[in-house]
Order: sequence, then C-alpha cells, then structure tokens
Amino acid sequence: MKNYLSNSRLNLATNSLDWVMGHTIKQSLSLKDAVPLDGIQQLAVPEKPIETLYIHIPFCHTLCRFCSFHKIKFNEGVAKTYFKALRQEIRTVIAQGYRFNRVYIGGGTTTILEDELIKTIELIKSITTIREVSCESDPIYFKEGNPHLLKGLVDRMSIGVQSFDDKILKASGRFEKFGSGLQQAEYVSRAIEVIPTVNLDMMYGFKMQTPETVANDLAQTIRLSPDQITTYPLTVGIGQNRKKAGCLAGQPEELWPQFLAVKEALAERYIMEFPWTFSRNFGQPVENKYVLDGEDCFGVGSGAFGRFGEQFRISSFDIPDYIERIQSNQTGTSYTKPLDNKALLQHHLMMMMGHGLLDNAQFKAHTGKTLWQAFPLEMSYLISAGALNKQGSNYVTTPAGQFIGLKMFSGFLAGMDFLREQARELPLSTKSDSEASANNCITNETKTDSGIIV
Repeated sequence: MKNYLSNSRLNLATNSLDWVMGHTIKQSLSLKDAVPLDGIQQLAVPEKPIETLYIHIPFCHTLCRFCSFHKIKFNEGVAKTYFKALRQEIRTVIAQGYRFNRVYIGGGTTTILEDELIKTIELIKSITTIREVSCESDPIYFKEGNPHLLKGLVDRMSIGVQSFDDKILKASGRFEKFGSGLQQAEYVSRAIEVIPTVNLDMMYGFKMQTPETVANDLAQTIRLSPDQITTYPLTVGIGQNRKKAGCLAGQPEELWPQFLAVKEALAERYIMEFPWTFSRNFGQPVENKYVLDGEDCFGVGSGAFGRFGEQFRISSFDIPDYIERIQSNQTGTSYTKPLDNKALLQHHLMMMMGHGLLDNAQFKAHTGKTLWQAFPLEMSYLISAGALNKQGSNYVTTPAGQFIGLKMFSGFLAGMDFLREQARELPLSTKSDSEASANNCITNETKTDSGIIV
C-alpha cells in the first residue's frame, strides 16, 4: 500500500511536471523574438574560451522514424560542397578570435564522408589547441567504414545503438538500416578496439518494453564493456515530432519502473553520474566525459545551435542558404535569440538535479540568490513530490528526485525539438541568393530526393 501511494504521488508529480514544462518551453523557447543576425551589430567575441565547439553534419543514408534532428538524405555532391563551406566557417570563426576547449561533432551521420570528416578534424587540430574531439556515429560505420583512420583524431565516439532488441529495431526502422542486435553488437566491439573512449546511446520507453526487457537490453550492453552508457527515455516532444515518436512510445507511468530497472542493471559495473549517464567503474578512469554540463557552446554548420552568455544562436536550417552565406563571407549564424534570466536559472536547476546535489552556498555565489529565492514554486514542488532530502543548507535528490531530474532533461530535449521545428520555418535572410545557390549545387532530381528536411 505504501509503495502504491508513493508511486501514485510520483506519477501525479511527473504528469504535472510534463504539463508545466510543455507550457514553459512554448513560452521561453519561442523564436517569435528571434532577430536576423545581419540586422544587428556583430556580436562581441568573449574573452574566455567557450567550452565547446559544436559541428553539425546534416546527412543520413536513411531517416529514422523517431529522430527530429536536422538532416536530409545523403547526396555526395551536396555533402562535399557542404563540408568545404563548413571548413571555411571554422577558419573564419577561429580567425575572429573565438577559442574552444573541446569539439563535439554531431548529426545526421558524421562519418558519412570519412575523408571529409578527417579533413575537418585535421583542420581544427592545426589551428586550435582543443583538448578533445568527440564524435557521433551509427553502428554500421564500424562494419563498412575505416575507423582505424580516426585513431589520433577522435578521442570519444558516441554510437547510437538505441536497442539490441530486434523487435524494437524493426519497429523503429533501424533493423533494415543497421542489422540485428547481434550484428550491431559485433560492430560495437570493433569500435571499442579502436576508439579510446566509447559511449553507447540506449533508449527505453518504447511501447513493447517492460522493466525485464530493458534489463535484458542493458545486459547485452554491459557484456560489450563500453566506457560509458547513456540511457534516454524516448522523447515524445511537444510539436510535430510528437506524432512520429508517440506511435512508438509506451505509457508515461511505465517509465518509472523502467528507470529503476536501468539503475539496477548498471549498478554493479557502472557509476551513475547523471540519471541519464553511466561511466564504468572498472579499468582506467574514464576520460572525455559525454555530458555537456550546462556550459557555453558555439555551433557551426547548417542546423547548429549555440549558446553563450544570455544569447542563443541559430544557424540556417536551409543547406543551400547556409552554403551561400559562407561563400559570400557571411556568418553561418542567421538568427539570435535573447535568453531571459529565468530560463537560464531553470536550466541550472535541471543540471543540479542531474548531479544529485542542490548546493545552496554555491548557487548563491553563482547567482546572488538562495535556492528558495530563485525557485520558490519549484522547491515546494520538489519537496512535496519526495524528490529532495535536506542536508544542512543543501538538498540531495532521492531516487524519485533522480527520476524527476531525468524527466526535466527529457523536457529539455523536447525543447530542443521545438526549437528545431521553429528554426526550419524562419525566413531565409537572402532568399533570392539561396535559390540561386540551390540551382547551382542541387539538381531538380536531388531536390526531390534529399531537399526535404524532416
């Protein structure tokens, strides 16, 4: 009876959180106040290094049903032109005085043109002093590609497996694309032999999953001994992606027992750093951490986002427009959006919940406010939901609090989906130039096959 009441309270709390976050996202992440960058003064270069340079590669051979990231179907001619423009943008950004500590390359499929990726990483290493390069990949690259060519260039590889369960792979369209779970396990084992740090992205929350099948999925993951395992609940979102992902998602109340199954399955060999990130507790210490701990980020490439200070930056989501901007010596960033202080504080709260500790003194030193001054409603909610225990002047998360932190992070991912959806609809800054570029670099046939951004 006690567990039933506790679970009921948690379900009520998380359902309320989902509603509030959906409302908040639509308000704080609306792009109605986005400003074309060409229409304002060039943004000042910060004195300190920006933590991460994010690079987006928006090409895939096939398009996964639940993925909302900016991507088009691969066309080699367009992709080669794109990579050339991307390197030109990187050179310009570095020449302007921007400095970075690390690089994260995401997509799309980052390894889709191996030689172009290598040229891009070699360029970055030749003109910067970055300490690490992280890269995303699909599993089949380690069957069909030449990953040994990335030795010394990529420090960490995040491989999007999502599941080794053939039923889930077939339902999500990944079985046809990447093969069976056993085949993908073989590809991952090859990656672990080559790349210094390997992270496997896994998902749960599919309608055909139970705590037992989640545990079985992770048992296969653990047998491969990756350095890190990232476990996300399937993000349904609040916009157009809701329908695509929603047809695959289970019921919201099923996530809590599945989250507990994740923790139990990984507890013996992996340390939970965040409710969504686990690092191995055996062998040499894991370096090249995956989680971007709320730090500033600068985005380059079509469909990239960046955030530093109180400014959010959006690169063009139209690939011909992006290429035209770079070729005409404009910045790849086409719009900026101011971020209000409340939104930044809420992001800070999410990261503290992820860490499992709300340090009152540290928070006040950073913001000038106590936790209760900054978050009177949020703190009341978290305590009433059983998410926090008080320790002196600080608060630590309970298992329910870890789950709420995970739900907050899932809401953050939904917010990024919402931003991408809006960014695709932003007017092109130089439409006539963009259309001319499209005629030059994309044939009519290619427009039909690969010009639709999904």
